[in-house]
Amino acid sequence: MNPADAIQKKRLTTMFAIDVVCFVLAGAAVIGYVAADIGWLAPVFIGAIAVGLGAQIWFILGWMKAAKRDGEGKAS
Repeated sequence: MNPADAIQKKRLTTMFAIDVVCFVLAGAAVIGYVAADIGWLAPVFIGAIAVGLGAQIWFILGWMKAAKRDGEGKAS
């Protein structure tokens, strides 16, 4: 495995970890907001969704950068 592939694998693993944490946090926040009527959990839900989406954008931008360096339109 060349260094570019190792970086992409690490980036993918990091993105998955962030997304899992955000998914669990958003689920708990929406249940707490709806079931227990805890108002401050609404911004927590929105924040978890935003951070999860940000992690995916970070991964895709890294993939695009690697593809641009590769010159063939694909990341190694």
